[in-house]
Amino acid sequence: MIESVGLDNTTALLFGVFAILCLWFAFVRGNAFLMFFQQEEYDNPRFVVWLKEKRAYDITATIVLIAAIIASAMTQSDTASESLNTAARTLIPFAIATTAMIAGVLRSYSTSRNNKKPLVVTDRVKRIRYIYLLLLLGLLVAFLYVATLAPFGAHYSLTIEDDPSGWFDTFRFLNASYDWRLTALLALTIVLVQLLPFLIIAANKILEPAEERVKAKFRAEAAEKFNRLKPTVIAITGSFGKTSTKHILAHIMDAAAPTIATPGSVNTEMGITRIIREKLTEQHQYFIVEMGAYGPGSIARLCRLTPPNVALVTAVGAAHYERFKTLETVAKAKFEIAEAAFAQGGQAVINADGIEEKLRLERMQAVPGDYTVVGKEGDVRLIDYNMTKQGLVISVADKDGEHTLKAPIFGQHQAENILMAAVTARAVGLPWSAIKGALASLPQIRFRLEVSQSAGSPTIINDAYNSNPIGFAGALECLDVLVEQEGRRILVTPGMVELGALHDSEHARLGALAAKHADIVCVVTPDRIPTFVKGLEGANNGQTTVMQFATQEDAETWVKNNWRAGDAVLFENNLPDLYEATVKF
Repeated sequence: MIESVGLDNTTALLFGVFAILCLWFAFVRGNAFLMFFQQEEYDNPRFVVWLKEKRAYDITATIVLIAAIIASAMTQSDTASESLNTAARTLIPFAIATTAMIAGVLRSYSTSRNNKKPLVVTDRVKRIRYIYLLLLLGLLVAFLYVATLAPFGAHYSLTIEDDPSGWFDTFRFLNASYDWRLTALLALTIVLVQLLPFLIIAANKILEPAEERVKAKFRAEAAEKFNRLKPTVIAITGSFGKTSTKHILAHIMDAAAPTIATPGSVNTEMGITRIIREKLTEQHQYFIVEMGAYGPGSIARLCRLTPPNVALVTAVGAAHYERFKTLETVAKAKFEIAEAAFAQGGQAVINADGIEEKLRLERMQAVPGDYTVVGKEGDVRLIDYNMTKQGLVISVADKDGEHTLKAPIFGQHQAENILMAAVTARAVGLPWSAIKGALASLPQIRFRLEVSQSAGSPTIINDAYNSNPIGFAGALECLDVLVEQEGRRILVTPGMVELGALHDSEHARLGALAAKHADIVCVVTPDRIPTFVKGLEGANNGQTTVMQFATQEDAETWVKNNWRAGDAVLFENNLPDLYEATVKF
């Protein structure tokens, strides 16, 4: 039997309160998702992959809401009707559902608070959040309407007749006049909870045209300012080494003339645009620009914004391999920077040791121009290097003879980066004497083999921003140099990311290498790098202690509680929350 029944004041009030709770839950949960979405650079497909890999769907609130649905069904039974009044039958499932919302909010707050990189509330985040909330409100209103099945709170009550088969006798609470309103609302709330990350994606998609207009405006302003000031542009790209090389080169160039460089790892179009608009002035003679490749054509696009006079390619390797699939594709993308420099009548500096010879020769033939090849074999050669507790001593040779460069930084790969920076400085006219003088006062590179030494304490080697195989191997070598005679060599690492098909083989190789250079290895997120653990254990002759930790924080806590003076401790890479965080909603 179907009968139309009005919505009483108590139920209407509870529905309204529950809607407010849902909004609170969705806002806090949306911020948690936005934090990860921002780390994925607002890339919808990559965020969907992350959601799938991390299984970042809601569990806690959903389970409690299911319990509320069961409670709602049971309180509508004939037996419950005799012992509970109407208000109580509504309040019991509502109280359980309220617990679900509060539990979900607490889970979301915990996820946001415990992560290394919090949400940065940029203008773009504000716009996405605004559209997200509008979509959420629309969906919530629609669900409330569906739950009540008519405007102004009307609903339908369904009576289940006796079943001749007697099957329903097992579930006697169903054999009654049943008010489906609250049950329907709770079921739709589960759907809403699971849809929240996709509302973020939808909001971002809706905003794409507006974001493009904002970007176009900023690009136009940056282009006008750049064309008016016309600094000499030195552009740097590479699979790895570009940020360190930029840091070294900026120090050398700034000692000779006012120089500005894109900070940190800023290497995207909007990042470079912001630096031009906000930081570049008429005093700056040199502008050093790091350029990241996120696919074929991306570097060419950056070069149109800041056409390079000198281009550097530090390496073509495994880092970010998963984005390009083949080294040939990586090489083509990187050499777009050389092509842009040649179009300006400029020149390119290439690290021969960071690129397979066959690949380098193919690209140099495909993109002809004025190249300076740097490496063990080339126009400027790295003859030898020595790493001491005070830093690197590098011997190099060019057509003018041999030169010795000293810099208070560490790592074999940094020797190559120093040489690349020095050769580039020579290309724009600096003498070797000025380069040597600047290198002597070179500050350490933040989070890139940054060494901290103090009497009575362990030596800390912070390589948190490294994620490439060559840098990893070079960092392990530092343990042997910087440990004291009675000290221990301690490695803390979660491995590397974005190696694509090379993920397993490179981790296996470096695991075996770690066994030779470390006395204690603390493996973070071992389930993500099983071949590293296997390689480590296979090469371990019993002299290396292997420990496993779920998070970087756990590993660091153990190390800090157990290190002692004379130890050398290498923190090799520190994964962003996207890779390390265990997301449990």
